[in-house]
Amino acid sequence: MTTQQQPLRKLYYWPARGRGEQIRIILSDAGMPFEDVTWDASKGEAAKQEFFKMCKGLGGHTTTNIPMLEEGGKFYTQSSAIIRKIGRDAKLYTGTYEEDMLIATAEDLRSANYKAMSMFGATDKAIKSYIDVVLPKHLQNLERLLLSTEGLYLLGNDACVADLTLYDALHVAERQVPGVLSKYPRVKLFFDTVEGRPGVKKWVASDQRKKLMAFPSVVKTTPQKVDGDSRCPWPFIYFHDPATGLRDWQTWLVAGLATAWYFTA
Repeated sequence: MTTQQQPLRKLYYWPARGRGEQIRIILSDAGMPFEDVTWDASKGEAAKQEFFKMCKGLGGHTTTNIPMLEEGGKFYTQSSAIIRKIGRDAKLYTGTYEEDMLIATAEDLRSANYKAMSMFGATDKAIKSYIDVVLPKHLQNLERLLLSTEGLYLLGNDACVADLTLYDALHVAERQVPGVLSKYPRVKLFFDTVEGRPGVKKWVASDQRKKLMAFPSVVKTTPQKVDGDSRCPWPFIYFHDPATGLRDWQTWLVAGLATAWYFTA
């Protein structure tokens, strides 16, 4: 089936990367066109609640159901189930224990990434532990796994869902601790190889992706002023003016993301 013949899929999620990003990456790698369905975060709480209400009705559950994929008039929920469904359709999912174990390994790293975010309640102590202990432990394990393989990917020379979801988790880790992947040569080679795949490369460079909120670094840096702005940008404002930070729309977006992740994880 050519790209032109495929139905346009719709992905319902926050206006952010989050847990929806692995789905977008796999759809893009498979050459499956999709539309991001979300709400305008600048319109406040009412727009968000209206979006959630719509998703509850479409998905048929009492939770928000997101991330949720619409395809051919059917609605699919739960990110781990969705990536396998897409993988089967695109012949990217082997269905073996080995791949499921690697998907779970990627999810462990993703969860560790989220737990280190201050907007999700991480303390300075927890963030330091993530940088110094937790993340290196995960990356050392991945370095070992990748060195034991005979191909460029986790299961050889053919990419699978596990590779794509792990790439997403590694991308978040690299954003949170810039430069960390360069300390693990085999992991970095894997990351660059997946990112170089035509569909993934196209998605990463797309304007559609640039519109989505991405999680910031957890490494503290000196706040810089934005040109023409007399205040520090979010989230650095929290370092010296938490009250102002609480009034920023990004704070409420991330708080909502955290709540959704907690109830759907």
